[in-house]
Formats: sequence, structure tokens, C-alpha cells
Amino acid sequence: MKLARVDHVAFSVKDVEKSKEFYGRILDLPEIPRPNFNFPGVWYKLGEVMIHIIQKNDADAHTNRANLSAQDAHLAFFVENVEELNSIIKKVESAEIPWYELENSPSGLRQVFFKDPDGYTIEIVTPNPESPYYESVYLKYFA
Repeated sequence: MKLARVDHVAFSVKDVEKSKEFYGRILDLPEIPRPNFNFPGVWYKLGEVMIHIIQKNDADAHTNRANLSAQDAHLAFFVENVEELNSIIKKVESAEIPWYELENSPSGLRQVFFKDPDGYTIEIVTPNPESPYYESVYLKYFA
């Protein structure tokens, strides 16, 4: 068996419309057509990976939005530069969503964390030329 790539990531949410507002407006993800399943949802595509938002009425919010940790399971998005990262931070702040930045990350990246309406942790990363770790293994091999 040989796995070829990640196809999609799925999140169960309580309210698809709230999630559409978050993933569409805050993160600017492009919505794509979704098959007519017998439950509400929305699909987004970013590069080769899809993100499936699935409404599940008994879905539990995972944690308080203010309880942020880089060690939590999370979905990370890469942006090309600090200007893009700052644009997202402004949208998050205007929506009054708590966020934090992992200071002095040994990855050589700026790493910002916040939560979606159901408490899933979202990370935004971008290369940080100001970091003493800018020449890190991560940036040499993965960025």
C-alpha cells in the first residue's frame, strides 16, 4: 500500500452557516460544489486538499475559544508573507476572536493560533526572516 496524498480534512460542526462565515470570510477559502448528501455541509478546496465542514446536530464544541495551545490538534494554513498573516490577524480581531502568536518559534516561522466557531484550533504560518531560526530544518525542506 502506498498513500499518495491527503485528500481532505473534515470537521463536524453545530452550525454550517456560522462555519461558512468563519472559513469563507475570515480565512477566504474558496467554496466548491458539494454532492447532495442527506445532511448539511460545505466544501472548500485549497491546493490539492479539500476541507469538508459537516453539520452534525450533536457535535460538541471542543474547547473554549480563549483556551489556546500550540499543542492542541489543529489545522495549519501557510501564507506567503507577513502581510497576508497580518491581514488575517486583523479579520480575526475584528470578529473578536481570541488569538495568540507562538513567540520565538524554532521553526523559523511566525505561528498564529485561534479557534473556529466550534472550538477547532486553526494555525496560520509564514516564514519569519526576523527569526534567529529562519534557516531551520522546516524552512529548508518544507516551505
